[in-house]
Amino acid sequence: MAFVFVLILAGCSAKHGDVIVDIDVPTEASAATQEPTLEPSQEPTQEPSQEPSQEPTQEPTQEPTQQPTDAPTQQPTQQPTTPPVPGDDQAVFDDAVFIGNSIFEGLYRFGIITHGVFLTKVGLNVNSFYTDPPSSGGTKPIYDELAGANYKKVIINLGLNEVGWPSQETFISRYTNIINDIKTRLPGAKVYVVAMTPVTKKYSNSTGADNGINIKNINRTNGMIESMCASTGAIFVPNPSELFDAEGYLPAEASSDGVHMNLQYDRIWAAHIAAWVKAN
Repeated sequence: MAFVFVLILAGCSAKHGDVIVDIDVPTEASAATQEPTLEPSQEPTQEPSQEPSQEPTQEPTQEPTQQPTDAPTQQPTQQPTTPPVPGDDQAVFDDAVFIGNSIFEGLYRFGIITHGVFLTKVGLNVNSFYTDPPSSGGTKPIYDELAGANYKKVIINLGLNEVGWPSQETFISRYTNIINDIKTRLPGAKVYVVAMTPVTKKYSNSTGADNGINIKNINRTNGMIESMCASTGAIFVPNPSELFDAEGYLPAEASSDGVHMNLQYDRIWAAHIAAWVKAN
C-alpha cells in the first residue's frame, strides 16, 4: 500500500507524473489547514516481472493484496520558505542521506531539514526502493543512487505504505533485506531506522480501520521494526513524546488529514531525529 500527500506551496503549480495542479500555502500548525493527503491507492498486487539486479536475497512469496482507498495526486517542485530546524542542530546531517516516503518527503519539500541528501519518493515502499528514482531527480532507482556514494549516515523511514499489508512478516523481511543491502553498498555507514509516526484517533478509527493504517497496527509494526534493528545492527529512532496525545494517538491539531503532520509537528520530529542521531 502506498499513500501520497499533496504538498503545499504559495502561488505555484505542482507537477507529478502527467498531472498539474494549483496548490496553496500551509499555515503554521492549523488543523484546518490543507495538508498533504494519502499516498496513491493503486499499489501493485503482484511482484514486477523483472526484479532489479541487486534485489534482496530472501524474497517472500506473498505480495500484499489490501491497499488504501484514498488517492490524491501530486507534489510540489519548488522549495518553500518555511524556517528550518536551527542550523547547528542539523550539522549532524551533513554526511547523511534520507530515504523514505511522503512523511520524509515533507521534511525536504517544506525546507524543515536543509542539510544532507534526500532520496525520497511519494509512495515509496520496500519494493519500489529498488525500482523507483527519487523525487529530487535522476533516472536511477534509489538503491542504485547509493552506489559509489560516501554517506556516513543513512536515515530511513518506511512502513506507513505497508502497515496495512496482510503480512507484516513479509514487510519486515523485505525491510531487513534493504538494511543489509545498504550496509553492503555503504560499508561503514551507520543506518538509522526511524519509527512510523502515529495517526490521529479520528483517522485511526475511520479510514484507518479500512486500510490498515491505524494505531494498533502502527504500534505492533514499530515493535517489529525495533526488533529488526537489534538483529541487523541498525539504530532504532523512536518517536518523541510530543507526537502522542493522552491516548497514544497523534494529536488532532497535528494533522488535517490525520496522517501527515503539519509544520509545527514536523519541526518537533526533525529536531528529535537530529538529537537522536547526534547522540548515537
